[in-house]
Amino acid sequence: QNSQTMSSPAAKPGSDSGNAGNAKADQTSNRVYIKSDEHGWLPATLVSHDDANGGSGGTATVSVRNYADQNQIQSDGDKHGPHATSVQEMTVNLSDYDGCVLPLQNVDEDGTLREVADMVDLPFLHEAAILYNLKARHVASTPYTRTGDIVIAVNPYQW
Repeated sequence: QNSQTMSSPAAKPGSDSGNAGNAKADQTSNRVYIKSDEHGWLPATLVSHDDANGGSGGTATVSVRNYADQNQIQSDGDKHGPHATSVQEMTVNLSDYDGCVLPLQNVDEDGTLREVADMVDLPFLHEAAILYNLKARHVASTPYTRTGDIVIAVNPYQW
């Protein structure tokens, strides 16, 4: 669907070509996930992009919210959620990601995660999107999710 934002996740944040559609795309195309040794994937907001190697790498500066409790980590866009303790900027090496592209979050213009019952309906389908969709459904006490004909059940027990 959003092939422009998928192939160019490092679009300049806040850029506007005078087109209202492009402005809306910019509001969601800078919401990405970055790899984390501790958490697997963390939601982040793209701040800037340096394509030093002509599309075969480079770096990206992202803004990441820190949470005291990993259960509170969420795709919250630009909102400083009630559980976020601070915000920090990080530089990531794009060559560490498939296709030298940061995976995009499935969020609306307000930065709210688009939760879906069938993950085939996710605009951007990748590991981080699947995990955050399952997490959101678990928090909402919705243990069953599917991917086409495959049913995914997450233990509904919460402590």
